[in-house]
Amino acid sequence: MIRAEAMTKIRIAGAKNVLKSVISTLYEMKLIHLVDYKSEGGFFEIGSPFSETDDYSAKLLKLRSVISHLQITGDPAIMGENNYTNAEGKFTELFLEFEGMNESHSSLKEKRNSLNQKTNDPLLALGIRPELLEEYSSLAVFKGTLKKQLNEEELKKISPGYVLYQKDFQRGFAFALFVRTSAKEKTAQFLADYGYSEQAVVEHTTLQAVAEQLTIVEKEIAGVQAKLDAFKKEHMQFFLDYEETLGERNEKAEAPLRFATSKNAFLVFGWVPTKTVKALEKRIADISGGKCFFEIMKTKVGAPVALNNPKGVKDFEFFLNLYTLPRYKEIDPTLIMFFTFPLFFGFMLGDVGYGMTLLLVFWFIRRITKSTGSKALLSALMLSSVSTIVFGFVFGELYGIQFIAHPILHRAQEINLMVMLSILIGFIHITAGFIIGFYNKYIQHGFKHALYEKGSWILLELGVIIAVVEMTGFVSLGGIGTPLGGVIALIAVAMLYKGDGVKGLIELPALLSNILSYARLFAIGLASLSLALVVNTFATNFMNQGGFMVVAAILILVLGHGINIALGVLGPFLHSLRLHYVEFFTKFYDGGGMRYMPFGAKKQ
Repeated sequence: MIRAEAMTKIRIAGAKNVLKSVISTLYEMKLIHLVDYKSEGGFFEIGSPFSETDDYSAKLLKLRSVISHLQITGDPAIMGENNYTNAEGKFTELFLEFEGMNESHSSLKEKRNSLNQKTNDPLLALGIRPELLEEYSSLAVFKGTLKKQLNEEELKKISPGYVLYQKDFQRGFAFALFVRTSAKEKTAQFLADYGYSEQAVVEHTTLQAVAEQLTIVEKEIAGVQAKLDAFKKEHMQFFLDYEETLGERNEKAEAPLRFATSKNAFLVFGWVPTKTVKALEKRIADISGGKCFFEIMKTKVGAPVALNNPKGVKDFEFFLNLYTLPRYKEIDPTLIMFFTFPLFFGFMLGDVGYGMTLLLVFWFIRRITKSTGSKALLSALMLSSVSTIVFGFVFGELYGIQFIAHPILHRAQEINLMVMLSILIGFIHITAGFIIGFYNKYIQHGFKHALYEKGSWILLELGVIIAVVEMTGFVSLGGIGTPLGGVIALIAVAMLYKGDGVKGLIELPALLSNILSYARLFAIGLASLSLALVVNTFATNFMNQGGFMVVAAILILVLGHGINIALGVLGPFLHSLRLHYVEFFTKFYDGGGMRYMPFGAKKQ
């Protein structure tokens, strides 16, 4: 069990003329977790940002719009002073060039959209010259769309001598109808029954002309896009570096908003790792020329949490980030999860073939992913896959086949033993939680509080074990086991009431249900094994028929075991998390810790 890194609260007071130097030093050392000053009136007020903040913010706004638009990604670096001095002029030129290309690109895309809309013009689809669709002195023109095709026999009765152009168009018909002016009113009534929608002649052009224009515009868009791509490739590192450098300078310039300041002085409050206090104090003294006062404060209230786990174990911090961080004085359970999560996962899945398949899949995904959080999760799942392989040998199973005749544990046959083993694992796991809870309460509130609130649960478990051992005849205690266990249990209940009140008594039945909940360790595994056996049986039956059925058997094996592996990841993963979050953490873990985020460090 590893505790979070020890933290010390400090206060730095100094003359305002060294404020910039102090901020630069704190940013460079990346040690102090700043505590924002809250003004309560009096001598000090919240500080104001430096004057250059507005300039940095304006540049960052433009710069980030370019990075976002071009979808630039990569690893930035801080510019040296000489490069930064020249960067402002360079960025101004590049931004103007980008704006010109971007405006041209946007304009061309708007033109393309307009042309695409014209290709959906029903009148253009008819192929009639637009000038012929204008009104005549002796002819009425109806043009647009219909929901259904015109009945020309009926049309002849209303307006003999008509001229009709009609064509399928989208979900209806495009049409143009020329009738005598005298029949205009009757024709309009007739067309209403066909869902007539009038379409105006927007432009004197043709569908062919629109298609030709579209071809030209597409080429122009491709040309501008090629220029943008070349622009991105040539200058992307500059944009990344300049954004990183401006971001750093802007963060420093805005830092006084988190400080307390007066006309001539400032105050900084924050937390630093205890082991770094002396180095920070010396550095501040050196750069301020003795104009700063460095004070170590005694309080531990509100200390941030910096988890301090070795490589490998650190990957399992993912599960605490998913849940909540421990408080400053709480035990960090990451190391325990490093052992128990893969143990539970492997115990449930327990198949050499499934474990090897998952190990390969998780390894491959981890290689191609860039997310730090995803890499941590995949590393944890790779270790769980190794555990699955180990338990596969214990159970003697390979893709559901019993490849070891006499395994250490035959879970399909030794059901009672597997259930008892699962419950025993649960008992040990929960008892470990109570022991950790005892330690947490001891550190936070003292021995007496820990004894009543957490020690009572351990004593209750002891009393129940003594009574059960005597009652089942597993071990003979001369007939005193049952009454002795009962007395111990009653004493434990009384202690629990004193330590946790009615709330503790209400939680008594939950202890048994929590322990029994670990039976899922066997149940999930048995379900996975049963499905694997069904798949293998079906495949074998098809295989024995020969011919094309061999192909069907292979498909059954691939799909069946593929589905079972997917379920085998989901089930053990979720149930392992549940056993930790619900059954285990509730015995000792309050959580709610604040993450240690030193000033100047990159946000994760």
